[in-house]
Amino acid sequence: MNIKLSKLAITGIAAAIPAQRFDLIQLADQFGLNEIKRIKMSTGIETVRLANAKQKASDFCLAAAQHLLNTLSILPASIDGIIFISQTPDYRMPATSCILQDRLGLSKNTVAFDINYGCSAYIYGLFQAALLLNSKSCKRVLLCTGDTITQHLNPADQKARLVFGDAGSATLIEQGTADIAFNIMTDGSGYKSLIIDKSANGNDKPLFMNGSEIMEFALREVPDSIESVLAQMGWKKEEVGTFALHQANQFMLDYLRKKLNVKKERVPIAVKEYGNTGPASIPLTLCHYRDSLSLQSKAKVIMSGFGVGLSWGSVALNLSKTVMTDIVEV
Repeated sequence: MNIKLSKLAITGIAAAIPAQRFDLIQLADQFGLNEIKRIKMSTGIETVRLANAKQKASDFCLAAAQHLLNTLSILPASIDGIIFISQTPDYRMPATSCILQDRLGLSKNTVAFDINYGCSAYIYGLFQAALLLNSKSCKRVLLCTGDTITQHLNPADQKARLVFGDAGSATLIEQGTADIAFNIMTDGSGYKSLIIDKSANGNDKPLFMNGSEIMEFALREVPDSIESVLAQMGWKKEEVGTFALHQANQFMLDYLRKKLNVKKERVPIAVKEYGNTGPASIPLTLCHYRDSLSLQSKAKVIMSGFGVGLSWGSVALNLSKTVMTDIVEV
């Protein structure tokens, strides 16, 4: 699906992370020091943030949202839509967006709903928020994305334990003057490549990931998705200041950058300190680099998310007037 929506504004972006910082070298006794060094070198990940047993995805989205609204001096009552996107909702029911509506003090007139997505969640969320605003159903929409995925990992699975981290984000989208181009794609035939399946007794199994299949899929599909939004906006690749890609791992991002044929400094990478934070990885990366992103590098931005589903999507937009806050620890 290709579509360009108009009269929009991304007002602000915030991110929150767990206070608990875990250095992967601590797993050397379990997996071997040489193996840890090898994986750290290939993935670029040195530390991840871990939610404690009592923390839920909404806790990080709440902290990010409160920080964002305070920074922007936005009253919660002025927000009329909230979208929560996660693979790890607080409960099977009710919807976590309802919990956030109450905890944030939003009006009862607020439309609130959850979407079940992971790696491409931020792109899908921007798309859904843009639709609500374009239809004039809402004037201000709060998009919250985040996971506590480490609570679903097998302690013996080194591929997953050395990659994934927890985080949450909040983005305020409202009616404005800008155009945003979207490319949204789905291929459910690859759903088993990244999955939390059910055991015979009905309980959740630990997360399973086929890294090589995900890598092959991303290299095959993401460049075309990015070319699609460039064409919709009439931009040349050389004009884009920032390519904010889903932070799967540094090896994959380097490969994608080379395939896209763009300079290293235009593809920010933040996996070193946070790992793969799924739905929150793109906004977390933007907040991490907020002080080094120039107005020029934010004027033409491409975002692209890809993974579980399989699903992927890209957006082309202007973030030159977008406030990116410092990162909150919870």
